[in-house]
Amino acid sequence: MADATGKLFRSFFIYKGVKMARGKNRRNFISKKQREKDSLIKAENSFPEKEFDDYWKKNFEENCRGIKRAVLDNLSTERIYMNVHAGYGRTIRQELRGRDIEKFCTTFPEKINTSVLYEVLPELSSVIYNIVLDSDNTAVIAYTIETKEKAASKVIMKYLKESKKSRDIIEYLRNNLTELDVFDSIAINPNYRQKAAGLKKSMHSKRLLLENIQQSTPGDYTELFPLARRMKRKFILHIGPTNSGKTYQAMEELGKADSGIYLAPLRLLAYEQYERMNRAGIPCSMITGEEQILMPGSFHQSSTIEMADLRKEWDMAVIDEAQMVADEQRGGSWTAAILGLLCPVIHLCASPDAEKMLIRMVLSCGDDYEVVYHERKTPLVMDESASDFRFPADVKKGDALIVFARKDVHSVAAELQEGGIKCSIVYGSLPYDVRHREARKFADGETDVVVATDAIGMGMNLPIRRIVFLETFKYDGYNERPLTPSEVRQIAGRAGRFGIYDTGYVTSYYDYEQIETALSQRVPPLSRAMISIPEEFLYKDGKVSTILEMWNKIPASEFYDKGDISEKIAIARALEGINDNRDLIRQFIRIPTDPDRTEIFKVYTDYYRLMTRDMLPDLYSTMDEYSAEYVDTKAQNALQTLEMYSAIYDFLYAFTRMFGDKDDLDSVIAGKRLISGKIFEILDRQKLNLRECRVCGRKLKWSYRFNVCQECYRKDRNKKIIRRR
Repeated sequence: MADATGKLFRSFFIYKGVKMARGKNRRNFISKKQREKDSLIKAENSFPEKEFDDYWKKNFEENCRGIKRAVLDNLSTERIYMNVHAGYGRTIRQELRGRDIEKFCTTFPEKINTSVLYEVLPELSSVIYNIVLDSDNTAVIAYTIETKEKAASKVIMKYLKESKKSRDIIEYLRNNLTELDVFDSIAINPNYRQKAAGLKKSMHSKRLLLENIQQSTPGDYTELFPLARRMKRKFILHIGPTNSGKTYQAMEELGKADSGIYLAPLRLLAYEQYERMNRAGIPCSMITGEEQILMPGSFHQSSTIEMADLRKEWDMAVIDEAQMVADEQRGGSWTAAILGLLCPVIHLCASPDAEKMLIRMVLSCGDDYEVVYHERKTPLVMDESASDFRFPADVKKGDALIVFARKDVHSVAAELQEGGIKCSIVYGSLPYDVRHREARKFADGETDVVVATDAIGMGMNLPIRRIVFLETFKYDGYNERPLTPSEVRQIAGRAGRFGIYDTGYVTSYYDYEQIETALSQRVPPLSRAMISIPEEFLYKDGKVSTILEMWNKIPASEFYDKGDISEKIAIARALEGINDNRDLIRQFIRIPTDPDRTEIFKVYTDYYRLMTRDMLPDLYSTMDEYSAEYVDTKAQNALQTLEMYSAIYDFLYAFTRMFGDKDDLDSVIAGKRLISGKIFEILDRQKLNLRECRVCGRKLKWSYRFNVCQECYRKDRNKKIIRRR
């Protein structure tokens, strides 16, 4: 009995002891969490934001190099895991396998983002903390020393994210990490050393290719155009806002020259100047990527900027919208024309923010220049009477309504047509002769308003009384972002045609104050000009996609930057996946195409596949398959179908010019004209289709952001709730 009582007492005291210990641990844990919370609050309150900004800006490159070293160090020591697509849309984490090493090395630099960076470098916050600890900024050093590492790391990482500096880090790593860097780290990783050994030969070849490209790339980009460097050229810079007569004056001078070329940002503008020159009795040919019209006895040419022939001499040239040198996708074409045109006199038409950059470029060529300043012919003001613009009630004759997607152009125009307002429509994927006809109908008063994308901002001279921004955000291929002040000015400046309207007005459906601020805000001068890979580099020994990637990784010099060639790389890879015929790929990537438009890209790759087998594609069979003859213009998606057909015919024209029988070009042009004719038929009816609910077919307003009406959405949601019950 005594033993049992003793055991009971011992059990009781053990239980009390454990309970007391647990209570003490819990109190300690709560106390610790509170201290961490207090420490974090203190760290946030004492963070020297301005001093940190100054330090980070000054040491950005060095800091990013430190992060890059840490990434490569981890790749050389730790096990590497990849996200692999499994069946049924699942993704699983799997350790890097030998057969995937080359793919990992190739894709890792371009696919790196915040989550990938944390995967390969879990201690990123600690790495950045230690980099900051070596700062030469007194306030930043004091902060890191006086603040606990854990709290300081969290605050710094949070600030980098909120100030979007973390994006700059990712961008730096994408631009400066090469597949060779990644392979060198994996090759010494004890977990993958043997598996990577088999890739040493191919990586050595890539290393030699990179060195070759680096050695071939001069520190002074003007040396890439030796023929132009042998000429003494003079540039006349026409600087001014939209509707200031820059292009008009330059074209007047071009008409007086014995020979000359006009280089435009759009086919439509090239066509307008081609027509203008010929109307004035100056024979002028037109050559664009999709069509050429050769006039007998012509010594003048109107072209899109990409078609500039840098081996041909002219007496005079006009380069329009020269501020486009800074455009990431197409800027390299403007830069090449400015640095490389064989022409003693070159007129550059540009907005004021491009003046200093263009002068720097001209001086770097050793050429002379003069600046001619132009003022707007009509004042441009906000329409205060329409600060609370209502659609469609406040739409007036002479308005240009601006949206940024093709489907929104259709929806807006359809709503206006329902209310009896006649519309012209202008956007990029319409055939240029259709855009030209739509613009002319508006100019001649056949239609009351024009509904357009920002394509209207590129030099289109229309009698617009008022620009109405129905949207103030646009998708730029990566993100949906607000319009920049320069974009707002470029588009808004189309209001107020000299000789027709005394004043140009601007208003907005959303964010009136944002547009007003953008118009009055000072636009900072351009700081970078884009440059494209020289044509001869593509003939180096290596895959075309690899050459493009290597070129992209070499840091740019001075005030230049590499243009965005990611689409061209994707096209080259797709063609290499079919057959690595490098001579053929070099030719094919000159033909414009869009890999995101499935039907068009399929025709493009099918033609390439046949060419690699030494078979000439059946042009007439393709034309028959995509003939407008079989399109019912009253069908729901007729306009969209015809636009797709037009893009395919553009490819067929460019393909035939490059590979086919030139006698077939007339048949392609006839097919294109039939497509345009069908589109004219649809647009002339002034009965575009309103958007419809995909469930019940109810008509939807243009600004409604979903494909299902609210009623159908509620019904579907109620069904799901009932099923769950």
